[in-house]
Amino acid sequence: MANLTFDEKADGSRLILKVAGEIDAKTAPELKLKLESAVGNGMKTIVFDCSALTYIASAGIGVLNSIQKFLKEKSGEIVFCSLRKEVKDTMELMYFTKKVRIFPNLEEALSIV
Repeated sequence: MANLTFDEKADGSRLILKVAGEIDAKTAPELKLKLESAVGNGMKTIVFDCSALTYIASAGIGVLNSIQKFLKEKSGEIVFCSLRKEVKDTMELMYFTKKVRIFPNLEEALSIV
């Protein structure tokens, strides 16, 4: 059974969201609610720390893509850091990596966004 947990820290209009576990068809709705809540609370930039994310399915990428599109319309963005190879490979396969910025680690992401 897939499990997904969040650790979040707000920093002005920037949210640092560490996600642990798996994002699949069962957990994607939970992720969607978390991200919609953040955007609804005024977050313009979401830094998605993927260091503990072990798996992502197309349902998860669909959620991330819709949030990315919405933030882009509002002059915001979602960025990713610390991607495991398996997660990055799935994102590349779905061409999602062409739409977002990816950083090697959280420190570098925070220094730029």
